[in-house]
Amino acid sequence: MSTATQAEFARLLGVQKSYVSKLKDQGRLVFADDGRVDVEASKQRIQQTADPNRDDVSQRFDKASSSGSQRQNGDIGNSYQAARAVKEKYSAMQAKLDYERAIGKVVDKADVQAVVEDVITQFRQGLENLPYRLAPELVGLDLDGIRAALKQEVFDSLAKMQRGFLRQMDEIGNNGE
Repeated sequence: MSTATQAEFARLLGVQKSYVSKLKDQGRLVFADDGRVDVEASKQRIQQTADPNRDDVSQRFDKASSSGSQRQNGDIGNSYQAARAVKEKYSAMQAKLDYERAIGKVVDKADVQAVVEDVITQFRQGLENLPYRLAPELVGLDLDGIRAALKQEVFDSLAKMQRGFLRQMDEIGNNGE
């Protein structure tokens, strides 16, 4: 195990000492028991924790590396790439959701629940009032007349409920505009 001071390590890498201090602050250096930088272990950790999108930094590091070791895909490097991919995926999904809300294709669940509750309440009240409203009209009708009147009333109630749903769903769908 070869060790070096931070200044010596900076010279080995071909970088400024301030960059090595930054690496130390980020926890990307490995130190030996005597407080000196473990050269090989630190180089490996720096490679594993490097941002893969910073090619300029990795090229400088590879040129300065005296061991000529190739970049390794350690757990930390893979987890960085995986985390970045997940972040980008969810950013894209959020952008898609925002767009679909803006065009009225997606609405909030609470808004839909409120519409359903409102329309069902109106439909229930209409059905509950049906006997009081329809009874006087049914007096004196024969069986076929009663059936026709009931059938028409059910049809009208369902049509009213459908119009209520469509109107209110259209309203919440257009709120994003």
